Amino acid sequence: MITLKGNSLPIELRHKLHMYPEGGHKEFKTKNILLEFINDLNCKNLKIYQLLKTAILVEYTFKAGDAYTLFRADMDALPIEEKTGVEFHSKHSGWMHACGHDVHMAVLFGLIQKVCEDLPNKNILFLFQPAEEGPGGAKPILESGVLDRYTIKAAFVLHVNAEYDLGTVASKDGVIFASPTEFEIRFRGKSAHGSTPSKGKDTILPAAQFIQSLYASIPMVLSNDNPHVLSVGKISGGQRKNIIADYTELEGTYRVMEMSDKAKIDSLITRLVKEVSDFWGIEGELNFLAHYPTVVNSRKLFEKLKETAEKSGLRFIKCKPKLTGEDFGFFSHKYPSLLFWLGCGTEDMRYDLHTPEFLPPDAVIEKGIMCMYNLLLTEE
Repeated sequence: MITLKGNSLPIELRHKLHMYPEGGHKEFKTKNILLEFINDLNCKNLKIYQLLKTAILVEYTFKAGDAYTLFRADMDALPIEEKTGVEFHSKHSGWMHACGHDVHMAVLFGLIQKVCEDLPNKNILFLFQPAEEGPGGAKPILESGVLDRYTIKAAFVLHVNAEYDLGTVASKDGVIFASPTEFEIRFRGKSAHGSTPSKGKDTILPAAQFIQSLYASIPMVLSNDNPHVLSVGKISGGQRKNIIADYTELEGTYRVMEMSDKAKIDSLITRLVKEVSDFWGIEGELNFLAHYPTVVNSRKLFEKLKETAEKSGLRFIKCKPKLTGEDFGFFSHKYPSLLFWLGCGTEDMRYDLHTPEFLPPDAVIEKGIMCMYNLLLTEE
């Protein structure tokens, strides 16, 4: 098992990436920075492929014909104004690496660096994936077929989290992350003056009826034993206070821990939109937007993490599943996979993911590299 000391290059990369956060499928500068650092390693054992618009796949082959281990890091940032005050703060106003993807990329680069130094007798794929925060990069990469030319025996990903102390890792076997689905609904009617509502077809009241029916019906179709959440987070409609609203739009999301529950909610929403529209004589349009499947951890890989954590000098915690979503779920439904939390919490840094103050310490990068490399060494 390895330990790392005095390796500053991944930290330098993290700072540079943090300064230039970009949205999903627009990570052009991020890609160029990564390519610059990877090429500067001057490692003849690597093959570099550029996928989609911004994704990067790095291949290390020790023995042709053997299976590969896949390590993935997400690349995109969030539309959040940074409030960390650090010297390497975001230079892109209104955007920030508030979910730790800068750290994830630095860890994956450090893993590549370590592989280039040690040249282990393993076949490895390193994937820098765009658009995890939306609209999703995992699915189009899988659909492109680029990974089908490899036999992939295991896929790994980590995610920093200040809920856990620096120096800890946390995970569980089975479902660890929920399946999130976003949806939007548009009701279209007919406008009229508020003094003659019978001449129009209102859409605000039908939209309100839909929301009430949806919330009331969820307990009737889902078991309380299966964790789930549903929220209508946005509603807008109408033009003026004295005009019948001919248009109302609402947006929402739900998360489930069982994929069978997704089908039940989809069916419920579809039925309610039709029933409300038919009753009021208006048009109803339903669109299901971004969707990720559950993230499912292999029990075998989970047990390897427990062993690796101890040998890496990291504390292991068995965690509970979260209603968080991650498009690594697409990989976990195709390959034996493992997602684990990498603790980054300190006395001064306990901020949640997706907040303007979230800033993992640089020290977490070394611990992530060490854990990932030791996991690689355990792969048969």
